[in-house]
Amino acid sequence: TTHCTRPLCSPQGARVAMLYADKRAVEQNLRMSLLRIRERELRFYTDNCAAIGTQAALIASFAWYGLIMVVIPEQSNTTLKTAYLCMSTTAMGLELVAVVNSTLCSMLGPGLALRGPDGSMH
Repeated sequence: TTHCTRPLCSPQGARVAMLYADKRAVEQNLRMSLLRIRERELRFYTDNCAAIGTQAALIASFAWYGLIMVVIPEQSNTTLKTAYLCMSTTAMGLELVAVVNSTLCSMLGPGLALRGPDGSMH
């Protein structure tokens, strides 16, 4: 009879190999769970950016209509007219900046987070 001298041939070695296999399986399951959590987190941030963009577009349209639809009487104070037009224009411009930024974050953010270096998703 030949006797096997390899460590895995003994019952003790087989148990150790099973423990390592179980450990690898548990680690893999943990990695998969973390990836699912990170995917949900990424989707959450992307949806929030899209919601911010939608709200900013709506408010920018209100500012636009405030500029073109409001009739300012000729006899009103010039300072008030200037302040109204400057504030409406500033509000519309900042809302459009928010729309552009949220759109870029929604479109480019997921790809950059997934392809970025380790820790990009933290």
